[in-house]
Amino acid sequence: MAALGAGPAQPSVGRLPGTSATVVATMAGRPVQFTSYLGHHEGAPGAKAWAWDPVKRVFVTTGGFFVSVSPDERWQATFSASDPRVVPQVRLLDRKTGVTTTVKLPVPVVPGRPQHDLSVGGLTWSPDSRHLLLDVGKSGDATRSEGIALIEVPSLKPRFVRIENALITVGGFQWTRDGKGVVVRWGKNGRSSIRRYDLDGSVRRTWHVRGRPAGDGQGAFTPSGRRFVTACMPLEKYACVWDTATGKAVTRIKLAFRPMGGNVLGWYDEHHLLATTRQGVGIVTLRGTVVETLVKVGPNEGFFPLFDARGSN
Repeated sequence: MAALGAGPAQPSVGRLPGTSATVVATMAGRPVQFTSYLGHHEGAPGAKAWAWDPVKRVFVTTGGFFVSVSPDERWQATFSASDPRVVPQVRLLDRKTGVTTTVKLPVPVVPGRPQHDLSVGGLTWSPDSRHLLLDVGKSGDATRSEGIALIEVPSLKPRFVRIENALITVGGFQWTRDGKGVVVRWGKNGRSSIRRYDLDGSVRRTWHVRGRPAGDGQGAFTPSGRRFVTACMPLEKYACVWDTATGKAVTRIKLAFRPMGGNVLGWYDEHHLLATTRQGVGIVTLRGTVVETLVKVGPNEGFFPLFDARGSN
């Protein structure tokens, strides 16, 4: 097993399996790492999730619809789309030991309906790699939250936190930089705010800003936590950067739009965004200038990459 946290080999420049997307920049040594993706090649049936295997040094299929690697690169989480016939569960691979454990999620009971009859989706790791978060949506209304499911590692103990009626149409819940809370959009489409919750479900703050919190790369908040970014306009064509302390706008940046989905937005480092570009995915300044392309993606490619921040950043 490759040493984790010590710079395991990253994807080489070249085409990605199951897609026509191509890695065009060396990823080793960067503040974010390209760890997994959902690929849907034009004309091919269905989509597959792929994750980077640091031992085999290739991307391998995971057998699930969602996959995410923890920021410290130790844990790989795989989740399939909710099936009302089974209790939702997550497969967690400890890449240090090679052991895979299936964790059943303690989602709440809906009166008169099976315990698992809720929408569950998304995989979001805390910056310190200590918790995995999944959104839990209301039965019959997947745009509104019932709460979140948290899995603690390495104990793999799950718990449910009730946070009702948050707006989770896109993006869902995201982590604060310190990993002690989550943020989510609240209100109605076009007239929403961002709320912060502690991990017991208590509201701690509301920012009256536009958009939904971004979650790619380093996440919604910069490494220092001083700023956060939202996808703030219809079709996610703009990124808005806000001052965390005051809630005031810092800048608004026009982004490239991908009609096939897979728009990417989050922090690359303290002063740059990881974002969708005309060529695919790249590093963008706070003036909207693309300084480097990391992955090239065709205009008709269904491609959903995950760049997970490393624990040392």
